[in-house]
Amino acid sequence: MRSSRYLVLTISATLMLQLQVWAQQAGAPSSNVVPRLVNFSGRAMNVDSKPISGVAGVTFAIYKEQNEGSPLWFETQNVNTDAKGNYTVQLGATMPTGLPLDVFTSGEARWLGVQINGGEEQARILLLSVPYALKAADAQTLGGLPASAFVLAAPGGVSTEDTSASTTASPTTSSSTAHALVGSTPVTTAGGTTGTIPLWDSSSDIANSIVTQTGSGSSARIGINIANPLFTLDVKGSELVRGLFELATVQFANTTRGFNSNPLNLESSAWNSGTGTYTLNHFQWQAEPLGNNTTSPGATLNLLYGTDPKPLTETGLKLASNGQFTFAPGQKFPGAGSVTSVGLSAPTSDFTVSGSPVTTSGTLGLAWKVAPTNANTANAIVKRDSLGNFSSGVISATTVTAFNSTGSIAIDGQSAGIGVYGTSSTSQAVWGESTGTGFSNGSGPDGVHGVTHSNAGSGVGGLNTADGGVGIWGEAPAGFGFYTPNNVQQARTAGGWVKAMVLGSGGNGQFQAGIVSCFNSTLAGPAATTPPCGFTFDKAGTGDYILNFGFQVSDRFFSVTTQIAGPSTGVCTSFTGYCPHSLSVDDLEVTLWATSVQQYADGNFYLVVY
Repeated sequence: MRSSRYLVLTISATLMLQLQVWAQQAGAPSSNVVPRLVNFSGRAMNVDSKPISGVAGVTFAIYKEQNEGSPLWFETQNVNTDAKGNYTVQLGATMPTGLPLDVFTSGEARWLGVQINGGEEQARILLLSVPYALKAADAQTLGGLPASAFVLAAPGGVSTEDTSASTTASPTTSSSTAHALVGSTPVTTAGGTTGTIPLWDSSSDIANSIVTQTGSGSSARIGINIANPLFTLDVKGSELVRGLFELATVQFANTTRGFNSNPLNLESSAWNSGTGTYTLNHFQWQAEPLGNNTTSPGATLNLLYGTDPKPLTETGLKLASNGQFTFAPGQKFPGAGSVTSVGLSAPTSDFTVSGSPVTTSGTLGLAWKVAPTNANTANAIVKRDSLGNFSSGVISATTVTAFNSTGSIAIDGQSAGIGVYGTSSTSQAVWGESTGTGFSNGSGPDGVHGVTHSNAGSGVGGLNTADGGVGIWGEAPAGFGFYTPNNVQQARTAGGWVKAMVLGSGGNGQFQAGIVSCFNSTLAGPAATTPPCGFTFDKAGTGDYILNFGFQVSDRFFSVTTQIAGPSTGVCTSFTGYCPHSLSVDDLEVTLWATSVQQYADGNFYLVVY
C-alpha cells in the first residue's frame, strides 16, 4: 500500500470563474464551447529521486479510490520541465472538450495519480473543492440529459411555445433556440433491458443494442453479442481491426527487472476420458525481455502451453529479434515437406561421392575407394575382426590405448600424463624390439626409447615391487649392459655405485691445500664434479686433513692412497676411536706419514667412499 499524501491544489480565482462559465454553457447550445481544463503543477523525478529536466512523458489518471481500482479518466502529456524538474500543465488538454463532466458529478472524492516516463505511479493526490465546481455544469441538466429531451411535441409538429405571446417572451430565449424546439419528438424508453447499452433505432425511440455491461467501476465488464461477459471486453463474433493492435507491456522496466508483454492466449478444448470432463488447453505467445539493465536490451517472442487449472509454462520455442528460432528440446527435422538442398562431402582419398547436392530430387551415393579391412593393407581404413583385433605394421600416434586378452591396459599414451603404460598378467606389458643398425632422429635403433622434458621425470623408469626383483635389466653380450655419458647418482644407503671421490692436497708445491678434483654422487650436473663438489676440506696440521662430505660416511667403505709412492696413509672416523680430533658421522680424517723422516708430511692423496 502506498503511503497517503494529501496536496491542496491552489487554483486561481479565474479558474473558478471559468468553471462557472462551464456550468452555464452546459445548458446553452453553442458551437464554440470552451474546453474544461484544470491547472496542475508538479515535479518530475527519476527512480533515483533526481530531477528530470527537459521533456518528460507524464501520465495523469483520476481514480475513485486512494490506492486501488482502475482509473476513471487518464491522459498522457509531454511536459517541459525546468532544471529542478518543475512543470505546469492543464489537465484535459489532450481532449477536444477537456475533462469529462461525469468524472466529478457523483460528489465523491477523487484522487489524482501521476506517472513519470512510464515509471511507478506516485502516491495519489486528493483533489479538493475547486475541481468539484465541475459539478455546477450539471445544474442545467436532469440526470445528465438537457431539458429539451423532456419537452413534449405538439400535434402536427407545432411548437409548444406560444408564438402569440412573443412580445412577452423571455429575452434570454433566442430565435435560434425557439427554432430548435420546433418538431422535437419525445424519447420512448419503455421495454428496455437492464444492463444493455441502449441504441437509437429511430429519431425518437431507444431499443436494446448488442452491447451489455455487468458490474461497475474497475469490475465492470462489457459484452458484445453476449449477455454475461467474462472479461473486461468479451466479444462473440468476428472482429476487424483497421489499425495497430498492440498488446502493451505489463509494466515499465526498471534497473532490477524487465516485464513481459500482455499475452496473446489461444484456447482449445478436448475431452479427457480419464476424468470424464473437458479440458481447456492454452497456447500463449508473449514478448519477454532480454538483457535488462545492459547497453543492448531486447526481447524474444516465446511460446507457452498449459491446461487449466495448471499455470502455463515455457515450451522452449522462441523467436529472436533477428528472426532466428530457438527450438524446443527434442525438436526433430520435420518428416514431410520440401528441402531446398542437401549435400554430402567426404575425403576423396577414401570415398567417391555422387549425386551431391540434391536440390529437388535425387539420390546421394557414397562408395569406398579401399574397403575397410582388419588386415595390414595400405590405404585401407582399419576394421577390427570378430575378436576386436587388427594387424598393422607401424602405428604412429600421440595417444594410443590398447587392451590385451586379460582386459588390462597394454599401452596407454596420454599427452599430459604417462607416455607409455603397460600391464600384463602373463607376459611382457611393453615389448620393444628393433632390428635396425643405423641412427634415426639423432638416436640409435633402440628397442625402447624414452624422452622426457621435465627435471622431475625420467626418460625411462623401472620399478619392481617384488623383493629380489630387478627394476631395469640391461644385457649386452659384447657391449655394455648399462652405459651413460653423464654422471651416475644413487641413494646414499644403496650399494653398487661410488658415493664420493676426492683428490686432495696438503699443499706440497704442486697444488694448493684443498680439494683438487672430486665427484659427489648426491649432486646432479656440473656441481657433482666441480671442486669442492659440496665437500669441505680442513687442514688440521701437517699431513693431517679432515673432509666433511655433507652426508653420512662413517658407515661406508672407503679407501685412501697417496699420489706418489713413499708416505704411508691412514684414515679414521669417529667410530675408530683413535682419531686425534672429534669427528661427526659426515667426516673422515686422512693422515700422511713420511717413513723416511718418521714424521707427518703434506702430500696429495686419493680418497674413495663406496
